[in-house]
Amino acid sequence: MESALVKFLIDVVLATEASLLWGVRDEIDNIRDELISMQFFLVDADKKGTCKEGETTWVANVRDMAYEVEDVIDQFMYHIISQRIGGRSAWFLHHTIYFPQNLWVRHQAATKLQKIHKAIKAIPELNQRYGVNHIEGTSSKDNHKWVVHHGESSLFLKEDELVGIEDKRQLVMDWLMDGEFHQTIISIVRMGGSGKTTLVANTYNNNDVKKYFDCCAWVTVSQAYELEDLLRTLIKEFHKSRKEAILVDLRLMNYRSLVETLVNYLEKKTYLLVLDDVWDTNLLDEIKVSLRDSCLGSRIIITTRKEDVACYHLGGKHHVHHIQLLQEEEAWELFCKKAFSSSPIGSCPPELKSFAQEIVGKCEGLPLAIAALGSLMYSKNMSEWNEIYNTLNWSLCNNPKLDAVKRILLLRFNDFPYQLKHCFLYCSLFPEDYGIQ
Repeated sequence: MESALVKFLIDVVLATEASLLWGVRDEIDNIRDELISMQFFLVDADKKGTCKEGETTWVANVRDMAYEVEDVIDQFMYHIISQRIGGRSAWFLHHTIYFPQNLWVRHQAATKLQKIHKAIKAIPELNQRYGVNHIEGTSSKDNHKWVVHHGESSLFLKEDELVGIEDKRQLVMDWLMDGEFHQTIISIVRMGGSGKTTLVANTYNNNDVKKYFDCCAWVTVSQAYELEDLLRTLIKEFHKSRKEAILVDLRLMNYRSLVETLVNYLEKKTYLLVLDDVWDTNLLDEIKVSLRDSCLGSRIIITTRKEDVACYHLGGKHHVHHIQLLQEEEAWELFCKKAFSSSPIGSCPPELKSFAQEIVGKCEGLPLAIAALGSLMYSKNMSEWNEIYNTLNWSLCNNPKLDAVKRILLLRFNDFPYQLKHCFLYCSLFPEDYGIQ
């Protein structure tokens, strides 16, 4: 996110305001290349994420240096511009009486920039000394694992744990088993936590659906994936669905061999494939060569939160389903299942109903949020309900039981272009429901 600041310094301050920086140009030129390197570094670190304390400190050092540069240039520009306001008389004062003061201001700015430049050049030396040489991005890998596990856990949900799914499931089942011989793509699209994966998992596990296809495979993609690993998973899943052994070592096979194996295996079979949590069309471009239309009636289901992915044309028929969030009654039913399952009658006690209804209302029909908050409120007393309700934003960031909601939201935030991240965070300065001009 800090890379947006560095880009601003490079593109705006160092370029369009060059005329104001007379007297410190040498120091600006010296630090310019460092700022460009800092920008690339911060963009890369932002994409990968950091986990280790040393990596976090390293990123913080670079970020702080960028802020120091901004402060020095801001102070310098403020002084120069204030001297230029006021017409001819101000110009005369600026070039005569205030001239020594201006020289001192320029000298002070140049000295500060020299000091910052020296500190920037010292960062790599400190990193080498303490063994921090590159950003490994382990937190991104851990988050990818969490997404995969969270998505695949939907395959094991029981029917009585679900709410508002019957009509949606029937629609998808009708598309899966409509008798069309050409390959059909079904895209399920909506924001994270809306129940896309749960709906597809419940349909995928249906016995009538399983019997309709020769083989089935489920793979969770998410934002980070290796294509060859994905192909290996598909081959394993298809074989597993038919309880067949794999006679070759997939680990020793390259991309071409994996594609050939998959194409040959699916050539005369009707298959059902689920690609869960797809974030970009690149994957679909890369994988479609392995999923040829053999005109036997195969189906591919894609879940995504991105419209361009949902509308991507893989060939054959294509259905796009914008999943609907839970209605008010459905949301209340789900919340009560999670929050009051230990109650003798399984319903909300009268003294908690107003709190509970307001909490459910804040979720706006999002199943993941409703289920997480319901589980959080399970077995809480009146004072605890009041405390959690009043600190709901804090709880979202700090309560482990709401970690699923936070991670789902962070996935979307991390997918923003880095320029938009600061803009988005700026909006958090405004109160809830505040009209922004």
